Amino acid sequence: MSKGRNLTPIGWLVALLMYCVQAWVLMKFLVEHTGNKWYWSGVAFHLLFVLVVIAVASELNGCARKDEEVLKVWRIWLTYIIYFTISVGLIFYKVAEKLDQSHWLSPNVLKSILCITPALLVLVPQLTISRSHRKSVLSLSVFAALNVFDGIEMLEIVLMQKERKDFKLANGLETSIVVLACISFFTTSFGLTRNKLVKRGKIVIMDDEDTVSCTLLEILFTNVSFLILRIIVWADCGYEASIFIAKNIISLGIGVVEFGMAGYC
Repeated sequence: MSKGRNLTPIGWLVALLMYCVQAWVLMKFLVEHTGNKWYWSGVAFHLLFVLVVIAVASELNGCARKDEEVLKVWRIWLTYIIYFTISVGLIFYKVAEKLDQSHWLSPNVLKSILCITPALLVLVPQLTISRSHRKSVLSLSVFAALNVFDGIEMLEIVLMQKERKDFKLANGLETSIVVLACISFFTTSFGLTRNKLVKRGKIVIMDDEDTVSCTLLEILFTNVSFLILRIIVWADCGYEASIFIAKNIISLGIGVVEFGMAGYC
């Protein structure tokens, strides 16, 4: 147990380092191609966000034990994902088509930096939520992180146009991919708040209208929309993503079963 406690500061250091690296590189992408107008607003947000995290962590006495305390952890994550989503939207709207593999701010660097988000989604709850709930929260955050990876892979399709000369998306299709990927980041994170922690580390889904809405939004804006877009891209451009198509189908089936078992349909 003492070893676990001693490793917690190291985990926070790793999480903070990952967050700072991602925040700095995302701002560099914007500043490099759009000027300094986004720089100070980005710096202000990140400083404010770090202060909020420190304040909430001290309020929780370092660890969330009750359900209402865990909800604060999810709200912190939701605040982070709002900024992340805005940054991704701006980059793919203003910057993505200008990226070059010869520059250090390349499409591959962008993809790698975006992948820090699902890693944080798995790591941070393990650092902030009590030991009795960590096993259940781990499965919850891993599934949510997989959905975030799904959205990042959709964005990779847009970036592939710079690498493959035989690959070109229609403007409407490209816009749909970026918009739906950004929506999925938000709905996936918002969906975490529908879960309620009960005794002995159990997690149950809250039975109310907001929960129904969250479940429907996750199904529609992650698995249904991505499945349709991938089939269209496969048919029109020959870009095969059979692994993620299978993931969308499986997740869609699980979501429908979960929806039905909860008595929503």
